[in-house]
Amino acid sequence: MNGHLEVIINQVIIFGMLMLIGYIASKRKVICQDSLSHLARFIVKIILPCLIFAVVVGSGVTLKDFLLSLHFTFAVIILFVLLPILGYVIAKLFRLEGKSFNIFLPLMTFGNMGFIGIPLINEVYKDPLAGVSITIYTLVDMSLLWTFGVYMCSRHIGGSSIKNSIKNMINPTTIALFLAILVLVLGIKLPRVIADTIYGIGGTSKYLSMIYIGAALSFMDHKGVLKKPHIFAIVIVKLIIMPVVLYGIFKNYLPSVQLGILSIVAGLPIMTTVVMLAKAYESDDHLATEAIFVTTISCLFTIPLVSVINTFLWR
Repeated sequence: MNGHLEVIINQVIIFGMLMLIGYIASKRKVICQDSLSHLARFIVKIILPCLIFAVVVGSGVTLKDFLLSLHFTFAVIILFVLLPILGYVIAKLFRLEGKSFNIFLPLMTFGNMGFIGIPLINEVYKDPLAGVSITIYTLVDMSLLWTFGVYMCSRHIGGSSIKNSIKNMINPTTIALFLAILVLVLGIKLPRVIADTIYGIGGTSKYLSMIYIGAALSFMDHKGVLKKPHIFAIVIVKLIIMPVVLYGIFKNYLPSVQLGILSIVAGLPIMTTVVMLAKAYESDDHLATEAIFVTTISCLFTIPLVSVINTFLWR
């Protein structure tokens, strides 16, 4: 982790500058609020699937590599078990009820892998294991988001059917992931012109995603954030304590690359899709929006901080 600290800090600074550009662009009316929804759909339905496909296929990993990553799979499962449990405990401690309680668990559970996690991991780790790790995490993440996540967001109206959950799991991201694994397993060689196009589109993710986040933050109502300490509890527990603790637990069981990636994904800010789900099911989207605002800004400081803590605490 020590050798990657400078890279992480540089990438976080770039993220911050890109977000600032998006923020200023929105304030100067270069990006309007109505256009953000179109940009978000373009990123989610085109750019992120291309990025995931490029990362997985470009890694050149084999079935053997996946089998050797069972420890990482176990670590990711542990992460997704602990986060909602901690969310439940924190929500009870702060006496959250109803829609606020329901949405708090997905807020604690799902990190912004697409907009922040993958671009960051892509820049920090050039090892093929990075592709394996992203694939494993995304499979678990997507499966839980469209089942547990949807259920918690719609719990106040009776939840969602299994049929709808399965239907939601079939989306451009999971299709791209499935196709990428298929290409790897079958050893398919893509024509260079097609590969270059996909890789090029995926390569724009870091820039457009962070500019989008910066613009979106400018439209968020954050006046009442300071009156909601449970939001800052997410920052402390999810963005700092969890990645440090998991790093220490799995230090002797994972390769250094996957250990670093586990620390990054454990400390990601809240996934923006949670707000979309909250709005779709009329849950507490106001709390979700405020939490995303706080955790996204905070991650610019917590990601390097966690890297420093892990370097000195677990060496």
